[in-house]
Amino acid sequence: MGLVKSEDNQDLDLEWVALIKSARSMGFTIEDVRKVFLCLSDKDDTQETAV
Repeated sequence: MGLVKSEDNQDLDLEWVALIKSARSMGFTIEDVRKVFLCLSDKDDTQETAV
């Protein structure tokens, strides 16, 4: 796991940065990515469409 400092001095994981950049290049918004992760991390058995 590589870390890099952001403009406001926060540590950012390079893999997460790459993931977000890839998602953006495919037309996804940050909110779209959040929805996907919420669905993937949902502890319920309920199914929800992420995008």
